[in-house]
Amino acid sequence: KLFHSFPFRPVVAMAAMAMARARYSSLFRLLLVLAIACRGITWLGTSPGRSTGRPGLRRLAEPERSSYESSPGWTKSVVNGLTSLINGLVGGEAAAIPPRKFERIESQQLLEGIRADFEEKQYLWSGDIDLELYDEDCTFTDPTISFQGLSKFQSNMRSLNPIVDALVQKERRRCVLQDIKLEETGEVIAKWRMVGDVQLPWSPRIDIGGRTKYTPGSDGRIQSYSEQWDIDAGEALAQLIQPKKEAVDHWPMQLEGAPPPKPEVVFQKLPVVLLPGFGNDAKDYVEPLGQDQNVGLRSCLERRGLLTSVVPVKRSDWLRVFLGILLDDDARAGNGTARGAYGWYLDLTKTAIEESLASTGQPAILIGHSAGGWLGRAVLEREGLEWAQKHVQGLVTLGTPHRPPPEGQMDMTFGCLRNLNKAHPGAYFSDDMFYVSVAGDAVVGQKIEGNIPIVELIQSASPESTAWNSYQALGGYGNLTGDGLVPVDWAHLPGAQQLTIKGCLHSINIAGTTLPTNSSYLCESFVDKWLTEVFAVLNSEPHPVNVIK
Repeated sequence: KLFHSFPFRPVVAMAAMAMARARYSSLFRLLLVLAIACRGITWLGTSPGRSTGRPGLRRLAEPERSSYESSPGWTKSVVNGLTSLINGLVGGEAAAIPPRKFERIESQQLLEGIRADFEEKQYLWSGDIDLELYDEDCTFTDPTISFQGLSKFQSNMRSLNPIVDALVQKERRRCVLQDIKLEETGEVIAKWRMVGDVQLPWSPRIDIGGRTKYTPGSDGRIQSYSEQWDIDAGEALAQLIQPKKEAVDHWPMQLEGAPPPKPEVVFQKLPVVLLPGFGNDAKDYVEPLGQDQNVGLRSCLERRGLLTSVVPVKRSDWLRVFLGILLDDDARAGNGTARGAYGWYLDLTKTAIEESLASTGQPAILIGHSAGGWLGRAVLEREGLEWAQKHVQGLVTLGTPHRPPPEGQMDMTFGCLRNLNKAHPGAYFSDDMFYVSVAGDAVVGQKIEGNIPIVELIQSASPESTAWNSYQALGGYGNLTGDGLVPVDWAHLPGAQQLTIKGCLHSINIAGTTLPTNSSYLCESFVDKWLTEVFAVLNSEPHPVNVIK
């Protein structure tokens, strides 16, 4: 099974070639790759990471953790086999345990010693532990390997550390202790994260979070080291063959595991339903561009006390809009309605709102991003005032184009937005709910001669050029200012509380690229700016509810 495991088949082939040729250079390159693959427990594999999950209406408070018992057999075979191979190639006598300094280890001494191993020695990468804290027969276990003996652990470290240090340089790796506590039983529980950039041609990044339980014996020394990861073992090993995803810090030291900053505004369990924008998937608001869930808008809102669900839209669903237009004579003539081409979206949104009320007992705040804002208005228009009074307490729109393009210019909504504004203009239900429209003032459009507008959807000459084409399509003029896709004036809804944020971009990526941004409506750095406006509006209501500062 080891030879047929896809990620390691080339590694095994390289091993055979290296041993057959017995060339040092080939062998050394082999060992570099094997060492990283084996950084299994020997703490060699323990790598930091992000928790993964699927978008939906609920999220577990803690991620499911992988353990040795739950890991598939092939991952254990791979790590055991490669660890034995490297130890066999490097060789050497078993490591000796130095004389003990203390007859026993007290609980507080154990706690502070483990803390120092994390914070001062970065032991998950270095393997440098305080040997005084461990029993000679300690059992070491992580999701990929389990063995007994402090001497064996030291031997593994001696073999692998020089190779790991060569591939993951000290300045390109970090271990962060997120929490550590001493239990009444005497056990110590530590939560941590490791991040490291591997110097291989495809630049993989190792990123694993986890929890370790240290169980002391009768003399206070650790007799059991048990490690669990926030991702499964197969996914952890697969990180070695995946190119590093582009990432940015959403707050200082975020990529190194630093926690989010303290929110400026906190609500007391108010329900929120997120409405995705055109072309977006629900996961874009949970794990934007595959980044950690903590940077997603859903997590940003949940940290502020908002019970957040996302309308479960899939990216492929948007093809239904084009199908609806093709089958609708009125839409093809530029006189469509949201109930037609976007009816499926309105249905999904209505269901999500009703489920939110059923689970929380409170009407929801709708937060519509981009087209999700005017589609939220379309839901209110279709369902009527009585339904809206029961289910919705307010609508917040982020970068929503509320105005159709000028007469005579192509309307990408094929009349849907224009007809909505006729039937349900502005903040139509403002006597019964609040409205907040948010715009970004970040990019002034600039024309670049010879560019092809449609190409800029996937490859932009510049943010200013992408903005020019988008502003011109929406507003008839390219040299406007806005969030890079929607001009400021178009993003404001008549009758709503209006907020313009300087420097705020439209979405999770820099327009016209696949590069993530930390400067959009959906990011930690801007969420408080517009939520503070929502806070103010709720506090100005005759009976403000569930809001604290």
